[in-house]
Amino acid sequence: MFIASAAADPDPDPPPWSSLSVPVYSLATVPDAGPTKGDSADRPSMNITTYCTPVTIKPTRRLAVALYTHTATARNMLATGKGVLQGLRRHHAELVPTLGKSSAHDVDKLEALRETHGLNIVTRWGVPTIEDAKSAVLLEIVSLETAGDHHLALCEVVDWENIEGEGEPLYTGDLPK
Repeated sequence: MFIASAAADPDPDPPPWSSLSVPVYSLATVPDAGPTKGDSADRPSMNITTYCTPVTIKPTRRLAVALYTHTATARNMLATGKGVLQGLRRHHAELVPTLGKSSAHDVDKLEALRETHGLNIVTRWGVPTIEDAKSAVLLEIVSLETAGDHHLALCEVVDWENIEGEGEPLYTGDLPK
């Protein structure tokens, strides 16, 4: 889900959290490769994820991640139980329309990232990811709650990587209003 700022919210009395600047992530997922394929999408996908927060450190690290219902990214993660959360950099702000306002049911987002945005896509933990992301975190769903237009996935942090490169983290406050 994409939240630009409180100023962009058409609600005359927006909720207090809409005025906070939070990290912008992209969740990358792949279809279920098993014989039944579950309800996964037909291809790998990425989306924009801003409803995400660390919730525990010990005994294991866990994050709560909101999966926008019926998207290819959510379908893949629900079918496989896994995904890679990518921390984006400020120069990735131009990716928000591709990753957050289009559907992998209609558009090959990986192709669009390569062709339209000139990005290199690399595989991390078996999932296509943005090469110059700020970070990558391999997640595995521990529990799931249906929450309106999202599923709330409590995820175990299986592995992570801080990625060398140029550019500060992207926050919702950095996005155009």
